Amino acid sequence: MLAARDRKIIVIAFIIFLFSQTLIFASIPRDTDPALRPVVIKSGTRLSEIAGLLKKEDLIYSKTLFMIGSVIYRGRLIAGEYDLRRDMSTVDIIMKMGQGKRNIYTLKIIEGHNIYTIAETVDRSRIMTKDEFLKLALSKEFLKKIGITSESLEGYLYPDTYFYSKEIDKEKFIERIARRTLKIFGDPEIKEKMALHNMDVHKTITLASMIEKESGANGERPLVSAVFHNRLKRGMSFDCDPTVIYGTKGFGAPIRKIDLLTYTPYNTYSFKGYPAGPICSPSKASILAALNPAAVDYLYFVSKNDGTHVFSRDMVEHNKCVTMFQRNRTTHQ
Repeated sequence: MLAARDRKIIVIAFIIFLFSQTLIFASIPRDTDPALRPVVIKSGTRLSEIAGLLKKEDLIYSKTLFMIGSVIYRGRLIAGEYDLRRDMSTVDIIMKMGQGKRNIYTLKIIEGHNIYTIAETVDRSRIMTKDEFLKLALSKEFLKKIGITSESLEGYLYPDTYFYSKEIDKEKFIERIARRTLKIFGDPEIKEKMALHNMDVHKTITLASMIEKESGANGERPLVSAVFHNRLKRGMSFDCDPTVIYGTKGFGAPIRKIDLLTYTPYNTYSFKGYPAGPICSPSKASILAALNPAAVDYLYFVSKNDGTHVFSRDMVEHNKCVTMFQRNRTTHQ
């Protein structure tokens, strides 16, 4: 009769044998098919549900085998989108999910880009289609949920590089980007500046977007801001070409005389005050410039064709600069 110690050794040996056989079996690929099969595992999905999904996709032999093999990661597999193949073994799949080797998509939002350009970028990044993004960007329900009182997400998408994995809800991903912009306005100093200039979040982002499109030179932003503030105080129209272009959607083409004469809620030649809303995603530098105009009395500026501008106090001086720098071209201000 076997002693208790011997029985224990036999049991342990049997368990080791079963586990080793399981690993050997789990190391055999399901097939020789090398075609990629993207599988998305959402956050919070239970191990049994993951196993069921993989079995349904014919990527593993057995759900039980997969769950036993997952013990090496304590059953804690990382959610995400995985490119799997039938020529991968169960162990290969478990290791890939346990180490989180999932597909990560990069979205770079550049200051000065509008929602239509961003839609193209989102589409190329394979996060969602262009149409899906624009539908979301124009959704009243979505905007209300975030607390945005604009007609769209225009101007509210903070310029930066973002990383997206498909276990994350698309709407929540875009919402997180918009909330980064709104977070800026939680700063007490920013709130104080807005109150000083009788501006709210929407007006500030709108003005910042105009500054962003007019000049990319950091040192000029407060000067451009001053021109707009001064014109507003004097009851003058902004006469901002980029707003006209946004209204006609004539992106990438030179502004035409007909554009200046065409009324849209963005044609700041045809009315006084702010356009209907932002025209691009402004940088934080432009947002700060909108609230901190330079202490100058400039009312006009015109491009020097090198990325910078020359500023003027009156029309006579401005016309001289236009003649000097913009002969036979439409003036910028």
